[in-house]
Amino acid sequence: MNKITGIAVIAITLVMVTAGAALAASANPPPTATHKTVGAKEAKVAAENEQTAVFLKKAAEEYVSSQLTEDISEWRIADISWNINETLPNDFDSFLVVPQRSSKGGEALTLIVEFSKNGRIINRMSVNCKVEMFAQVVVAKERIARGTAISQDMVEMEKKRIDSPIFELCTQIATTVGQVAERNIFPGKAILKSNLSRAMDVKAGDLVMIVAASESIKLTARGIAKKDGTIGEMIPVVNVRSNKKLYAKVVDGGTVEVSF
Repeated sequence: MNKITGIAVIAITLVMVTAGAALAASANPPPTATHKTVGAKEAKVAAENEQTAVFLKKAAEEYVSSQLTEDISEWRIADISWNINETLPNDFDSFLVVPQRSSKGGEALTLIVEFSKNGRIINRMSVNCKVEMFAQVVVAKERIARGTAISQDMVEMEKKRIDSPIFELCTQIATTVGQVAERNIFPGKAILKSNLSRAMDVKAGDLVMIVAASESIKLTARGIAKKDGTIGEMIPVVNVRSNKKLYAKVVDGGTVEVSF
């Protein structure tokens, strides 16, 4: 290859590379910003929707706040929606938030906002809310098998996002310890009251002291409990000496009381 031929080849190569780059650029153009002109009407609708969203969220927050118990340590409205074609009426002088329906745990609810003027309802808007709630609840530190009496070292307090009604959850360790698991409870799980049963203070077959007392006299006898029972509950017992069956109130783990 002579010098002139070499120069020609290089020139042709450069042309091909340049053409290829141009073709690639045309096939994959760089992203460009787009501009859209918003008319006065669209701008007004957007402003009205923003104003409506702010108002409805505040109204929903005030309603939710009034319904929560002190056990809820933190909450927020995570999402709110309504018919986007509806906006606030122009001339209302009062409004009322009415609950329409709610999920079991209260995390999803539908509210009706009634707008009034001079005591007359002029408009209603339906609002759907998703509420996130957090509370300090009792959780299992370890696996608690069904039938196990819960001890202090098995549980702890932890802040949890809740999706069950707060009244169904255990919120105090003191009232949880001593109760019996009705089903297996796994580590990290919030403990539901419905998963627990109160431990029996007296069990069928236990030897108990039967006490019969008045202001002037107190009689005692040994007996055998014929049924499980908790403090304050009436259970059948049998007097060991007389073999007589009677009903007595459980006083503590080893004592029952009968009336004269």
